[in-house]
Amino acid sequence: MSGFLGNNYFINSYGVSDPEDIGQSNFESWFQSGTRSTFTYEDSTYGNYLVLASPGGNTFNEHNSIKPGGFTKHSYIQYQINGYGWAYFGIFQSTTTTEDFLNSQTGTAITTKTFGEFTAGYNYFGNGNNATSGNVNIRPYHQDSTGNGGATLLTVPGVTAKYYGDSNPTTFRTGIDDDGKWYIEVYHSGGNTVGEPDHEGTGWSKVGPYYMVESTQALTSDATATGLVNFGGNAFQFGWGNYDLYHVENMRRIVVRTNGD
Repeated sequence: MSGFLGNNYFINSYGVSDPEDIGQSNFESWFQSGTRSTFTYEDSTYGNYLVLASPGGNTFNEHNSIKPGGFTKHSYIQYQINGYGWAYFGIFQSTTTTEDFLNSQTGTAITTKTFGEFTAGYNYFGNGNNATSGNVNIRPYHQDSTGNGGATLLTVPGVTAKYYGDSNPTTFRTGIDDDGKWYIEVYHSGGNTVGEPDHEGTGWSKVGPYYMVESTQALTSDATATGLVNFGGNAFQFGWGNYDLYHVENMRRIVVRTNGD
């Protein structure tokens, strides 16, 4: 249940305004192209989309959003992938306005970052690039978890992998909820001709949200579990990076929604 408050904000039954699209000018300002990633803005088919830096030579490049003051809780990013490599948008505590901030930090790859509660659920498809069948997988990472290969891999139940070019693509959403907890969820099936879930996920089936237990980096659907990764009231940015070896990962139909700030 929700009601109109004015200035395009809505208040849900919990008293928290629903996140709304940040708007095109803000998207282009806060998510910029560079040597490490290239954005195409307002494509007629794929919306705002990102092509990561080309792989090869075990050279890893990272990039991040640059929203002044950072994003606040009850904000998220939504995206689709081609599915070969580990595609994701990570989240870390920061108000940085330096677009290659992550690339300058300690660690040879983004999974080795140890600062700012860096947290991510890496998404990939069991059948690889441009999959239209097979598993959807999420591997959670938190604060340099590469020593043990990340936490236990989650094969998302009841979801068939569909790349961004499918008529009903798999969509991921990750962010910080209104309690400050990191989460990730998956939208699939049903859908609409736009191929992009609205905030309510109208017409789509949803799996999750999944939260992360900080001590084990395991994903859980229990929002009341002890020791979940929690950013509290700290501002954050989104981060992403390239993946070595074969197909260059793309994230399509990127939408960022926030609670009005």
